[in-house]
Amino acid sequence: MGLHQAKSPVRPAFRRAAAYAVAGALPLSLSLLSTAPALAEEPAPAVQPAAPIPDSSIRIGTMKLDQPFFLTPEQTQQINDTSASAESVLAQALEAVGVDHARATYTAKTVITDSLIGASVGATAVSPIAATGALIGVVAGLVAGLPFAPIGLVIVPVFGAAVGYAMVAAPFAALGAGVGAAVGAAEGLLTAPPAAPAS
Repeated sequence: MGLHQAKSPVRPAFRRAAAYAVAGALPLSLSLLSTAPALAEEPAPAVQPAAPIPDSSIRIGTMKLDQPFFLTPEQTQQINDTSASAESVLAQALEAVGVDHARATYTAKTVITDSLIGASVGATAVSPIAATGALIGVVAGLVAGLPFAPIGLVIVPVFGAAVGYAMVAAPFAALGAGVGAAVGAAEGLLTAPPAAPAS
């Protein structure tokens, strides 16, 4: 007769607990393994392109100047709008007398540009004489501002200097602007307008 060993009740209970532990840990390990590559392969967030800096240049005719530090963007835009409006009116007047659109636009731009250059040259050329006018304006302002001292001795001389300078410089600036306008008109009407940039 063979002797049968009695089965220990601990072994099946241990096997059952181990099976439950493995079964419980398997989904957790699979989920961790499946998410790990996804985290590793997740693309870096796209870098948003920087917003384009608005062009704050001053455009007068064919000239393009950097915005001076003392002008705000709104003031720069007002200058550009005024210049564009003057160009548009002049171009429409030229088109009304039979000048084709491209040449009228180019001529308007050259007239505006050369008028500004002429006015600047005229005012600069007469600046030594205009400085004398400004000095006379300061003296007159001191005399006129004396009854309103102390504030009158500050504001009135400055105003007098500006008026004295302008009274001398303005006619020469206007003359320079007229000469510049004539040069710009001749340049615009006699030279070929630049080709439009290819889009």
